[in-house]
Amino acid sequence: MVRRLIYVVAGLCLTLFTVVSPVVAETSPSSLWSLGVANDSFFDQDRGYTSGWDIAYTPASSPLTLRIGQDIYTPDRENSEMPPPGQHPYGAWLYARGDYRYLLCPVVLATTSFSFGTTGERALGEEFQDLAHQVLGFNDYEGWDSQVSERWGWIVGLELTWQQPLLRTVSGFGLDLVTVMEGQGGNILVDLSAAAGVRFGYQLPELTATPEPNAPKTVYFTAYGERKIVDKNVFLEGVSGSDYRVTPERGVNTLSCGIHWREGVYQLDLDFYFPEQEFKDQELTYRYGLLRLSYWY
Repeated sequence: MVRRLIYVVAGLCLTLFTVVSPVVAETSPSSLWSLGVANDSFFDQDRGYTSGWDIAYTPASSPLTLRIGQDIYTPDRENSEMPPPGQHPYGAWLYARGDYRYLLCPVVLATTSFSFGTTGERALGEEFQDLAHQVLGFNDYEGWDSQVSERWGWIVGLELTWQQPLLRTVSGFGLDLVTVMEGQGGNILVDLSAAAGVRFGYQLPELTATPEPNAPKTVYFTAYGERKIVDKNVFLEGVSGSDYRVTPERGVNTLSCGIHWREGVYQLDLDFYFPEQEFKDQELTYRYGLLRLSYWY
Protein backbone atom coordinates (compact mmCIF):
# COMPACT_ATOMS: atom_id res chain seq x y z
CA MET A 1 0.00 0.00 0.00
CA VAL A 2 2.74 2.45 0.95
CA ARG A 3 4.77 1.57 -2.13
CA ARG A 4 1.75 2.13 -4.36
CA LEU A 5 1.18 5.51 -2.69
CA ILE A 6 4.79 6.47 -3.37
CA TYR A 7 4.35 5.63 -7.07
CA VAL A 8 1.14 7.67 -7.24
CA VAL A 9 2.73 10.73 -5.58
CA ALA A 10 5.76 10.56 -7.87
CA GLY A 11 3.50 10.30 -10.92
CA LEU A 12 1.38 13.26 -9.85
CA CYS A 13 4.50 15.41 -9.24
CA LEU A 14 5.85 14.56 -12.69
CA THR A 15 2.51 15.29 -14.34
CA LEU A 16 2.15 18.61 -12.51
CA PHE A 17 5.66 19.70 -13.51
CA THR A 18 5.04 18.74 -17.17
CA VAL A 19 1.76 20.67 -17.34
CA VAL A 20 2.74 23.74 -15.34
CA SER A 21 6.26 24.39 -16.68
CA PRO A 22 5.27 25.76 -20.13
CA VAL A 23 2.70 28.07 -18.54
CA VAL A 24 4.83 29.52 -15.76
CA ALA A 25 7.76 30.03 -18.14
CA GLU A 26 5.77 32.85 -19.75
CA THR A 27 5.24 34.69 -16.45
CA SER A 28 7.67 36.68 -14.33
CA PRO A 29 9.69 34.36 -12.07
CA SER A 30 9.04 34.85 -8.38
CA SER A 31 8.78 31.84 -6.06
CA LEU A 32 11.54 29.25 -5.79
CA TRP A 33 11.08 25.49 -5.84
CA SER A 34 13.96 23.07 -5.38
CA LEU A 35 14.54 19.33 -5.23
CA GLY A 36 17.58 17.96 -3.41
CA VAL A 37 18.75 14.35 -3.79
CA ALA A 38 21.65 12.95 -1.75
CA ASN A 39 23.11 9.51 -2.40
CA ASP A 40 26.30 7.55 -1.86
CA SER A 41 25.89 5.83 -5.24
CA PHE A 42 27.92 8.76 -6.63
CA PHE A 43 30.86 6.77 -5.21
CA ASP A 44 29.48 3.25 -5.81
CA GLN A 45 28.73 2.80 -2.10
CA ASP A 46 25.66 1.91 -0.07
CA ARG A 47 26.33 2.53 3.61
CA GLY A 48 26.25 5.15 6.37
CA TYR A 49 24.21 8.16 5.27
CA THR A 50 23.17 6.34 2.14
CA SER A 51 20.44 8.62 0.73
CA GLY A 52 18.22 11.59 1.33
CA TRP A 53 15.80 13.87 -0.47
CA ASP A 54 13.89 17.08 0.18
CA ILE A 55 11.46 19.33 -1.66
CA ALA A 56 11.72 23.02 -0.71
CA TYR A 57 9.52 26.04 -1.43
CA THR A 58 10.40 29.71 -0.94
CA PRO A 59 7.58 32.22 -1.58
CA ALA A 60 8.29 35.32 -3.64
CA SER A 61 10.51 37.89 -1.86
CA SER A 62 10.36 35.86 1.36
CA PRO A 63 13.13 34.97 3.81
CA LEU A 64 11.18 31.80 4.73
CA THR A 65 11.75 28.38 3.15
CA LEU A 66 9.50 25.37 3.84
CA ARG A 67 10.57 21.83 3.05
CA ILE A 68 9.73 18.18 3.52
CA GLY A 69 12.37 15.48 3.33
CA GLN A 70 13.78 12.16 4.41
CA ASP A 71 17.21 10.79 5.40
CA ILE A 72 18.16 7.08 5.31
CA TYR A 73 21.05 5.31 7.05
CA THR A 74 22.18 1.69 6.62
CA PRO A 75 25.22 -0.55 7.18
CA ASP A 76 27.32 -1.76 4.23
CA ARG A 77 25.90 -3.94 1.45
CA GLU A 78 26.30 -7.12 3.52
CA ASN A 79 22.64 -8.07 3.61
CA SER A 80 22.30 -9.42 7.16
CA GLU A 81 19.27 -9.09 9.43
CA MET A 82 21.40 -7.24 12.01
CA PRO A 83 24.18 -4.74 11.15
CA PRO A 84 27.61 -6.39 11.49
CA PRO A 85 29.82 -5.05 14.33
CA GLY A 86 31.49 -1.77 13.41
CA GLN A 87 28.82 -0.71 10.93
CA HIS A 88 26.08 1.92 10.94
CA PRO A 89 22.62 1.08 12.37
CA TYR A 90 19.56 1.11 10.14
CA GLY A 91 17.62 4.34 10.58
CA ALA A 92 15.40 6.88 8.85
CA TRP A 93 14.16 10.42 9.51
CA LEU A 94 11.02 11.76 7.79
CA TYR A 95 10.51 15.44 8.54
CA ALA A 96 9.09 18.87 7.77
CA ARG A 97 11.33 21.91 8.24
CA GLY A 98 11.15 25.68 8.12
CA ASP A 99 14.13 28.01 7.61
CA TYR A 100 14.09 31.76 8.26
CA ARG A 101 16.99 33.93 7.05
CA TYR A 102 18.06 37.37 8.24
CA LEU A 103 20.89 39.48 6.80
CA LEU A 104 22.70 40.88 9.82
CA CYS A 105 24.96 42.96 7.57
CA PRO A 106 26.04 42.72 3.90
CA VAL A 107 28.55 39.94 4.67
CA VAL A 108 26.81 38.01 7.51
CA LEU A 109 23.67 35.91 7.08
CA ALA A 110 21.81 34.26 9.98
CA THR A 111 19.51 31.27 9.37
CA THR A 112 17.22 29.82 12.03
CA SER A 113 15.46 26.50 11.49
CA PHE A 114 12.93 24.19 13.10
CA SER A 115 12.34 20.58 12.08
CA PHE A 116 9.66 18.15 13.22
CA GLY A 117 9.47 14.53 12.17
CA THR A 118 9.72 10.89 13.10
CA THR A 119 12.20 8.04 13.22
CA GLY A 120 11.42 4.32 13.02
CA GLU A 121 8.88 2.56 10.81
CA ARG A 122 6.80 5.75 10.47
CA ALA A 123 9.76 7.32 8.61
CA LEU A 124 9.25 4.82 5.72
CA GLY A 125 12.96 4.24 5.26
CA GLU A 126 12.56 0.63 4.14
CA GLU A 127 9.80 1.46 1.66
CA PHE A 128 11.70 4.31 0.00
CA GLN A 129 14.96 2.33 -0.13
CA ASP A 130 13.24 -0.73 -1.63
CA LEU A 131 11.67 1.50 -4.28
CA ALA A 132 15.02 3.11 -5.12
CA HIS A 133 16.76 -0.28 -5.25
CA GLN A 134 14.11 -1.65 -7.59
CA VAL A 135 14.63 1.30 -9.93
CA LEU A 136 18.44 0.95 -9.78
CA GLY A 137 18.47 -2.85 -9.92
CA PHE A 138 19.93 -3.41 -6.42
CA ASN A 139 18.94 -6.07 -3.91
CA ASP A 140 16.56 -5.16 -1.07
CA TYR A 141 18.05 -4.93 2.43
CA GLU A 142 16.88 -7.49 4.99
CA GLY A 143 17.81 -5.72 8.22
CA TRP A 144 15.19 -2.99 8.58
CA ASP A 145 13.53 -4.84 11.49
CA SER A 146 16.56 -3.73 13.55
CA GLN A 147 16.21 -0.03 12.66
CA VAL A 148 16.29 2.76 15.23
CA SER A 149 12.95 2.77 17.10
CA GLU A 150 10.09 5.21 16.55
CA ARG A 151 10.30 8.64 18.11
CA TRP A 152 8.52 11.87 17.29
CA GLY A 153 11.37 14.34 17.16
CA TRP A 154 12.30 17.99 16.84
CA ILE A 155 15.46 19.92 16.01
CA VAL A 156 16.10 23.67 16.27
CA GLY A 157 19.10 25.20 14.58
CA LEU A 158 21.03 28.44 14.11
CA GLU A 159 23.58 29.02 11.34
CA LEU A 160 25.80 32.06 10.81
CA THR A 161 27.50 32.51 7.43
CA TRP A 162 30.23 35.10 6.88
CA GLN A 163 31.35 35.86 3.34
CA GLN A 164 34.52 37.90 2.85
CA PRO A 165 35.38 38.90 -0.76
CA LEU A 166 39.10 38.48 -1.47
CA LEU A 167 39.22 39.20 -5.21
CA ARG A 168 36.99 40.75 -7.85
CA THR A 169 38.08 41.28 -11.46
CA VAL A 170 36.64 43.49 -14.19
CA SER A 171 35.74 40.39 -16.20
CA GLY A 172 33.53 39.12 -13.34
CA PHE A 173 35.74 36.45 -11.78
CA GLY A 174 36.17 36.42 -8.02
CA LEU A 175 37.37 34.65 -4.91
CA ASP A 176 35.66 34.61 -1.49
CA LEU A 177 36.55 33.31 1.95
CA VAL A 178 33.49 31.82 3.66
CA THR A 179 33.13 30.73 7.29
CA VAL A 180 30.08 28.99 8.76
CA MET A 181 29.12 28.27 12.36
CA GLU A 182 26.11 26.09 13.08
CA GLY A 183 24.48 24.66 16.18
CA GLN A 184 21.45 22.39 16.44
CA GLY A 185 19.66 20.81 19.36
CA GLY A 186 16.62 18.69 20.16
CA ASN A 187 15.72 15.12 20.99
CA ILE A 188 17.22 13.81 17.71
CA LEU A 189 20.53 15.65 17.25
CA VAL A 190 22.68 17.91 19.41
CA ASP A 191 25.91 19.21 17.85
CA LEU A 192 28.01 22.27 17.06
CA SER A 193 30.10 22.78 13.94
CA ALA A 194 32.48 25.30 12.39
CA ALA A 195 33.54 25.33 8.73
CA ALA A 196 35.78 27.44 6.54
CA GLY A 197 36.32 27.39 2.80
CA VAL A 198 36.59 29.28 -0.46
CA ARG A 199 34.33 30.06 -3.41
CA PHE A 200 35.86 30.95 -6.75
CA GLY A 201 34.33 31.49 -10.15
CA TYR A 202 32.29 33.82 -12.34
CA GLN A 203 29.74 36.31 -10.91
CA LEU A 204 29.85 35.05 -7.31
CA PRO A 205 26.42 35.64 -5.70
CA GLU A 206 26.16 37.89 -2.66
CA LEU A 207 24.56 36.80 0.58
CA THR A 208 20.82 37.45 0.66
CA ALA A 209 17.87 36.55 2.88
CA THR A 210 15.49 36.44 -0.11
CA PRO A 211 16.61 34.48 -3.19
CA GLU A 212 16.70 36.72 -6.27
CA PRO A 213 14.61 35.58 -9.26
CA ASN A 214 16.56 37.67 -11.80
CA ALA A 215 20.21 37.07 -10.90
CA PRO A 216 22.94 37.06 -13.59
CA LYS A 217 24.53 33.90 -14.95
CA THR A 218 26.78 32.33 -12.30
CA VAL A 219 29.33 29.50 -12.32
CA TYR A 220 31.59 28.82 -9.35
CA PHE A 221 33.37 26.14 -7.32
CA THR A 222 33.56 25.58 -3.56
CA ALA A 223 35.86 23.74 -1.16
CA TYR A 224 35.28 23.50 2.62
CA GLY A 225 36.63 21.87 5.75
CA GLU A 226 34.34 21.33 8.76
CA ARG A 227 34.82 20.28 12.38
CA LYS A 228 31.72 19.02 14.24
CA ILE A 229 31.39 18.39 17.98
CA VAL A 230 28.65 15.80 18.63
CA ASP A 231 26.69 15.44 21.88
CA LYS A 232 23.72 13.39 20.63
CA ASN A 233 22.88 11.45 17.47
CA VAL A 234 20.02 8.96 17.81
CA PHE A 235 20.81 7.45 14.40
CA LEU A 236 23.99 6.10 16.03
CA GLU A 237 22.98 5.80 19.70
CA GLY A 238 19.44 4.53 19.13
CA VAL A 239 16.19 5.58 20.82
CA SER A 240 15.43 2.66 23.15
CA GLY A 241 17.70 0.36 25.14
CA SER A 242 16.92 -2.53 22.78
CA ASP A 243 18.13 -0.69 19.65
CA TYR A 244 21.33 -1.79 17.93
CA ARG A 245 23.73 1.05 18.66
CA VAL A 246 27.27 2.33 18.25
CA THR A 247 29.18 5.01 20.20
CA PRO A 248 29.52 8.33 18.32
CA GLU A 249 32.88 10.02 17.91
CA ARG A 250 32.60 13.37 19.69
CA GLY A 251 34.69 15.16 17.07
CA VAL A 252 34.15 14.59 13.32
CA ASN A 253 35.96 16.23 10.41
CA THR A 254 34.39 16.54 6.95
CA LEU A 255 35.82 17.80 3.67
CA SER A 256 33.51 18.90 0.87
CA CYS A 257 33.70 20.38 -2.61
CA GLY A 258 31.14 21.43 -5.18
CA ILE A 259 30.19 23.09 -8.43
CA HIS A 260 27.33 25.57 -8.75
CA TRP A 261 25.60 27.00 -11.83
CA ARG A 262 22.70 29.34 -12.45
CA GLU A 263 21.24 30.87 -15.59
CA GLY A 264 17.86 32.58 -15.72
CA VAL A 265 15.26 30.65 -13.73
CA TYR A 266 17.36 27.49 -13.49
CA GLN A 267 19.96 26.57 -10.88
CA LEU A 268 22.04 23.44 -10.27
CA ASP A 269 24.20 22.70 -7.23
CA LEU A 270 26.32 19.55 -6.91
CA ASP A 271 28.34 18.95 -3.73
CA PHE A 272 30.43 15.99 -2.56
CA TYR A 273 31.08 15.17 1.13
CA PHE A 274 33.92 13.14 2.67
CA PRO A 275 33.32 12.58 6.42
CA GLU A 276 35.94 10.99 8.64
CA GLN A 277 35.10 8.27 11.16
CA GLU A 278 31.78 9.05 12.89
CA PHE A 279 31.60 6.32 15.55
CA LYS A 280 33.90 4.10 17.59
CA ASP A 281 35.30 0.99 15.88
CA GLN A 282 33.86 2.12 12.53
CA GLU A 283 35.21 -0.25 9.89
CA LEU A 284 34.26 1.70 6.75
CA THR A 285 33.99 5.43 6.10
CA TYR A 286 31.51 6.70 3.55
CA ARG A 287 31.12 9.44 0.97
CA TYR A 288 28.08 10.90 -0.73
CA GLY A 289 26.95 13.51 -3.22
CA LEU A 290 24.11 16.03 -3.00
CA LEU A 291 22.45 17.25 -6.20
CA ARG A 292 20.00 20.15 -5.96
CA LEU A 293 17.86 21.39 -8.84
CA SER A 294 16.10 24.75 -8.40
CA TYR A 295 13.56 26.61 -10.51
CA TRP A 296 12.02 30.07 -10.18
CA TYR A 297 8.49 30.85 -11.37
